[in-house]
Amino acid sequence: MDLRDYLKLGKAILLSLFLFFTTRVLFVLFNLDYLSHASLDEIFLALLYGLRFDLSTVFIINTPFIILSVLPWQNSFYHFFKNIIFILFNFFFLIINIVDVEFFSFIGKKMTMDIFDIQSDIQDQLPQLVLNYWYLVLLCLTYLILLIRFRPQKAKSIMYIPSYSLMQVWSIGFCIILTTFIAIRGGVQLRSISPKQAYVFSKYELGNIVLNSSYSLLRSINSRKIDRIDFFKTDHEAVAILKDMNKTESRQLNFSGQNIVIIILESFSWEYIEQGYAPNLSKLMQKSLSMREGFANGRRSIEALPSILTGFPSLMGKPLSQSQFQANKFISLPNILKENGYQTSFFHGGKKGTMDFDAYTKSIGIHEYFSKDDYPNQSHYDGNWGIFDHHYLQFFAKKLSTYKEPFFSTIFTLSSHQPYTLPDDFKFMFKEGELAIHKSVRYVDHALAEFLESIESASWYENTLFIITADHTQKMLDKRYLNSLGKYRVPIIFYHPKIDLKKFETDRVAQHADIFPTVIDFLGLQQEKKLLFGTSVLATDNNGFSINYQSDRFLFYKKPYYLTLSGDKIEGFKVDWLSEDSLISIDTNELPRENIEQLKALIQYSTNGLINNNIYELNH
Repeated sequence: MDLRDYLKLGKAILLSLFLFFTTRVLFVLFNLDYLSHASLDEIFLALLYGLRFDLSTVFIINTPFIILSVLPWQNSFYHFFKNIIFILFNFFFLIINIVDVEFFSFIGKKMTMDIFDIQSDIQDQLPQLVLNYWYLVLLCLTYLILLIRFRPQKAKSIMYIPSYSLMQVWSIGFCIILTTFIAIRGGVQLRSISPKQAYVFSKYELGNIVLNSSYSLLRSINSRKIDRIDFFKTDHEAVAILKDMNKTESRQLNFSGQNIVIIILESFSWEYIEQGYAPNLSKLMQKSLSMREGFANGRRSIEALPSILTGFPSLMGKPLSQSQFQANKFISLPNILKENGYQTSFFHGGKKGTMDFDAYTKSIGIHEYFSKDDYPNQSHYDGNWGIFDHHYLQFFAKKLSTYKEPFFSTIFTLSSHQPYTLPDDFKFMFKEGELAIHKSVRYVDHALAEFLESIESASWYENTLFIITADHTQKMLDKRYLNSLGKYRVPIIFYHPKIDLKKFETDRVAQHADIFPTVIDFLGLQQEKKLLFGTSVLATDNNGFSINYQSDRFLFYKKPYYLTLSGDKIEGFKVDWLSEDSLISIDTNELPRENIEQLKALIQYSTNGLINNNIYELNH
């Protein structure tokens, strides 16, 4: 080996670093709305700070190439093999970064290994994803061409450069490996850098510029170990705080024997209702108990069902149904209702097995599961995800009319999911909006109105509580919602044709985890074992709260304060939805001490309760 070999190695690493940095710039360009609260100076500093994570990523993925490059006795075939390793490894992880410039807007966090929880759905949708995101495919091909064009070339020089002795080769190789080790760790500090160190700026959004998706994916290969929490000496101290926080006075309702129908709308942000894209839903809200500060407990469809049907928010960064705790004992709403004589069912127009909905719903007491495969007319397939909503909602309506009362049923819509396909008959019926999803939202709103109209004459209609919410939000424009709290804001609506629920309306905060206890309260059922995450929105003397987990930090909103907790770092805000910047930063000393204690109690209660599989017993 001689000097030229080491120069080629250095150039290869610089090429890789440059390409990874450009994907960071692409992330900024594709997510300007998300970064609307940050200044250009702050974005520029975040890009520079992100070089540390790029450097670590580059050395991690190029470690095999580096090791092969420092070994002596290389020949032409060896050089070819080494280059193939360089191109393939870099190209794979560059694809991760490129895909995430769009995928980030769907899940609100950098990609991690839990992406493989939905790998079958990705495989099924790959043709339409490639078609609809063709520009990302072109970007990937561009990066592949750049890697091939500027790959390390075999030196062709007539200059004589003295070769190094074997001892010198090993010495230089050792120094290069040592440098690689330091670069992977992100420096010579005591502990290696971690994803949470990307979030050092005052604005959390900037951390997602700093952290690249390849790094977050690599660091999540060994899934986050869930350690016991000891904010309080005992778990019972945490429980006592939560019981005090959740004190309510029941209205002694007893609408026993009423049917329960939950409608979960795909990707329906509260913003869409405010901006007039769902006029029929807005009209229904005028005669319903509508929680105007309602929040999802997750950012993905797969996280919605545990929050809504078991009252357990998504607080691990991984869906409960896919976690190491999936075999824990959970008390679910369907199981309780089934014990009280209810027939239980679940409807989703997607392919059977999508997001493991079929397996999960069965595990929590749902007797019948209906999918695309059970729909009688496959010509109504949208070509991507499943049966168009206006058809499947009518199928749902007909099925409900065959059930013996009382029954419990849930339907999960799908037409407002990317790529927002509309039936031919509806393509010109609705106006385009500012975002691609807006037209689909209008269509789903219309399909929902058609469904409600079609069942008005059904014998069971006036004996039914309808609960309408959304699994999570999607792309938005309103700056008030382009932050870590606003991105969870969804409709939560309780409608009954004969019972005036609107009289119970308050300005309390509500979340998905409140739906379970609200149904139990409405029916006047007794539940001996319950969770402490949610409370009935029908009860008095409770202002509610919402809790979420996002990228190694917990988010807690209890009016008017919003706080985030990551490790020992606390950030505080006052919430004002009438202000353009709805989150107004405040000194942590201004936060009520009890709010901080309540969040810590929730974290200890959920974490230790899952680890010990005794979360229901902790309440007694």
